Amino acid sequence: MPPAFRRYVTADGFSQFGTQVTRVALPLVALLVLDAGPLELGLLSAAEMIGFLLFGLPAGVWVDRLRRKPILVTADVLRAVSLVSIPIAALFDALTLAQLYAVAVIVSIGTAFFDVAHMSFLPSIVTKEQLPKSMGTLESVRSLAVLFGPGLGGWLVQVLTAPIAIVVDAVSYMISATLLATVKAKETPSGGA
Repeated sequence: MPPAFRRYVTADGFSQFGTQVTRVALPLVALLVLDAGPLELGLLSAAEMIGFLLFGLPAGVWVDRLRRKPILVTADVLRAVSLVSIPIAALFDALTLAQLYAVAVIVSIGTAFFDVAHMSFLPSIVTKEQLPKSMGTLESVRSLAVLFGPGLGGWLVQVLTAPIAIVVDAVSYMISATLLATVKAKETPSGGA
């Protein structure tokens, strides 16, 4: 596989594992730090999905007309910055449920754009013949993250506290953004009408 793909897979691994940590840590921040009840946890769960509902379809159109690498890097940076606001606010005892909802929505929107651009970017870095194996590799990374990430998230919450565990995801997104920024690719957006 080309070096660009190796960087891409490594970036994906960091991003996928970090995401799984937040899936565990974010509701625990609401529960353990802010004493959220069932309604608040339900609203937080809804906020985590709203980006896909509102932007999933339009993201596909926009991503198709633009270069994917800048979208991937921007989505990672946006998600990292929004997530790091949680431990900072917790440190100053200023964390609120409204902030958690806002962060969940921002991360959800960033993830909607990232996910659409993610697979669309792959043909820019591998040949048509390498595409099936490359997709399989990416799916294996995702499956490993889904399998082991929540356990890692639970362990990090126990060792570091829930707000600090979220820093792990923010760092994972920044590592992913840095790696993706260095991937060399030949992109040609469709730019259709």
